[in-house]
Amino acid sequence: WIPLVDATEGSNDDIPAVRKHILAEGEGDLPSKGSTIELEYTGTLLGQKSWSTTDVVDCWLSQLQGLDQLSPKFTENEIDGSKLTNESFFTEEYCTSQLEIINKIQAKKLIMASRRLIKQQEEYPPGTEFDSSVSRGKNYSFVLGQGKVIKAMELAVRSMKVGERALLVCRSDYGYGAEGLRTGKGDVMVPPFATLCFELNLISAASS
Repeated sequence: WIPLVDATEGSNDDIPAVRKHILAEGEGDLPSKGSTIELEYTGTLLGQKSWSTTDVVDCWLSQLQGLDQLSPKFTENEIDGSKLTNESFFTEEYCTSQLEIINKIQAKKLIMASRRLIKQQEEYPPGTEFDSSVSRGKNYSFVLGQGKVIKAMELAVRSMKVGERALLVCRSDYGYGAEGLRTGKGDVMVPPFATLCFELNLISAASS
């Protein structure tokens, strides 16, 4: 896997927030800002169990009002996605004893938030396809550098040559964030905090 951003400084894990794996090499120059991109892609959900401790702290805990001060304890106890979504492990008793949360309301709030993640993963299991130009039968076009796509997609395309096929994995802060993505009718396409996986094929990149 090739990191497209640096691993979080000072973290206990070295998994970058955005990374790609080349499936087939491309040719020519890298696309430049302002290039018109034609891309084939399929996007799927990875699920919260894939989260590292840094992912949990940076993407989830930091978004819970009044609970971000627990970051050092989460890091010290290496609370990753597997622990966070394990109901028999991540209990109110664990929060008060191991994470030393004195305020019971805070502990209940934390547990409720973790249970929402578990329910979310049941409703939108890993491997769920949420969007695909392949399924629509039409490649996606956009101008690079205009903020028309998520940050991870911009980073990936900037690193690809025409004809390259690659897998892209990104955390929610480089994807659809704490809000997720909904259709115009309000249906959930990407749930909150979702880690995403894309299979990308750079069809063309035309300079402006």
